[in-house]
Amino acid sequence: MTKYTNDFKLDVVRHHERQGGGAKRTAARFGLDHGTVRLWVAAYRQHGHAGLIQRQRRPHYDVTFKREVLRFLDQGRSIREACAHFNIPARTTIVNWQRRYAAGGIDALRPRPQGRGPMKKPPTPDQKPPGDMTSEEMAEELAYLRAENAYLKKLKASAQA
Repeated sequence: MTKYTNDFKLDVVRHHERQGGGAKRTAARFGLDHGTVRLWVAAYRQHGHAGLIQRQRRPHYDVTFKREVLRFLDQGRSIREACAHFNIPARTTIVNWQRRYAAGGIDALRPRPQGRGPMKKPPTPDQKPPGDMTSEEMAEELAYLRAENAYLKKLKASAQA
């Protein structure tokens, strides 16, 4: 759910364009931050009404697009200008790309796997291969496995009852 409707954003931009009093005055009238007003106005000027529409899903940006945005910034442009020019809704998106690129280069801009990683395997007890075991060790392991099997059968039987 978005904080501001598309119609409200459009009203703010139109008021800013009509009044010409600046972003701070418009922001004070609507109870907003003046940076937000400037961002909406820049997006509207660059993309029209489509620049103000909230996206339903987070867009996927490929590596070449991210690099293009960073090159745009290398030309002395601001992050706010880049957001408006490329229709990126959040400035923090570009800031994160800059940090990742500075830390790891172009490979750091590649998509990262989503979600949790695979579960770690439980540590296995130190076991010898059967050929290296003595007869006492094999008998001990057999007794352990039989006890474990009996316990699991008992659990299964009690769960079915």
